[in-house]
Amino acid sequence: MAPAAGAPIVALGEDLLREVFIHLPASADLLRAAAACKPFLRAARSAPFLRRFRRRHPSCPRLLGCLLLYPNRRSGKSQFVPISASSSPSSSSSSSSSAAAAADRGDFALSFLPGGGWLGLGAATWKHLDCRNGRLLLENLRTHELAVADPISRRYVSLPAPPAGRAVGYGLFTDDGDKSEFRVVCVSRDAASPELRALVLASGELSWADVAGIACQPNLAVGSRVMQANRSLYWRLEGGERMVAFSTASMELSVLDLPPALRDLRFDAMDRGKEEDANVLHLLTMTGYRIEVWAGTADGDGGMAWRQVEKSLRFHKALTEIIDPSLESYERIDPSVQSYRDDIDVIGVVAGLVFFRKWTHIFTIDLETMKLKRLPKADCLGALIYPYTVAWPPSLLNPAEQDKRLM
Repeated sequence: MAPAAGAPIVALGEDLLREVFIHLPASADLLRAAAACKPFLRAARSAPFLRRFRRRHPSCPRLLGCLLLYPNRRSGKSQFVPISASSSPSSSSSSSSSAAAAADRGDFALSFLPGGGWLGLGAATWKHLDCRNGRLLLENLRTHELAVADPISRRYVSLPAPPAGRAVGYGLFTDDGDKSEFRVVCVSRDAASPELRALVLASGELSWADVAGIACQPNLAVGSRVMQANRSLYWRLEGGERMVAFSTASMELSVLDLPPALRDLRFDAMDRGKEEDANVLHLLTMTGYRIEVWAGTADGDGGMAWRQVEKSLRFHKALTEIIDPSLESYERIDPSVQSYRDDIDVIGVVAGLVFFRKWTHIFTIDLETMKLKRLPKADCLGALIYPYTVAWPPSLLNPAEQDKRLM
């Protein structure tokens, strides 16, 4: 029987409302819909739905800029480089201005931490370990206690140091359906042990649990940046031929072979956005001034079958025009310059943008439009660079912060 004329759309029920909401073009549209009435808000405040929305919309959450961390204290411990409205894909002027206002309010020097944050002296010095979903994972260099800090809200949570053992890597996993939930993963090895162990601390318990181990002789590669995709964390291993993966769903460690083409290149793991790709690991790199995307699936024998699924046009001409047009003519005269042409450092893939460094410049490429942009000029030589986003989902949609009066 057809519904009566003028029947409210809320009569669809929460499941059908979510099917409508999933097709909204941007996260700002979801916020506006959720604010329309209490039934819409209840439908949108579902952690599984928010994870699904985040996967379908790679450009959310909002991108604020890049955090630059310097190893040399004399040059300062941190610098924040904002993203302009024209550098962020699918961003309205209002959302971009609100993102800029949020960045202005943030304390990226972390002066709210005990001892004064990055610029603290002696025992107060904090070491950066990871950056994810608007939060930073840090370690106190004296006590080895950890902290998860939010520069925008200027709040932090103190965490206990991991149990005895030699920590060789850390990762911060954030749930993109529940802003309040996070997990810290410590990859550890006891002296002379052939095993890597995974220890996990959940934000709701704040205690460590030894959950998994795997025989693996190589350690994590020096300077290996932890990657996150498909609800798993990944670290590259020494030698560049393999990486170790930790699944937050199964709480298991595994070792994955990398495709030979990526073993000497910088890359990042990425979520593709399509729900059918949730079980396929995608890695993005740049070589020959082209973006390449590789897809890996389990081959049934404990290994990975890799195939190249995308290859973009070359960005060399556009890069040289932005940096210095004279470089193009100089290469024709001195072929030795060719050895420097592929020196590209892939920083990461965040909010639909590829971030990479070329010499002392930071660039983005919009994966939808393939437009190349250079970030505002900053001295990034020797800096560790992390793209920085507003924490997702916003407090309005956070399932853990529901107002019981709305239920």
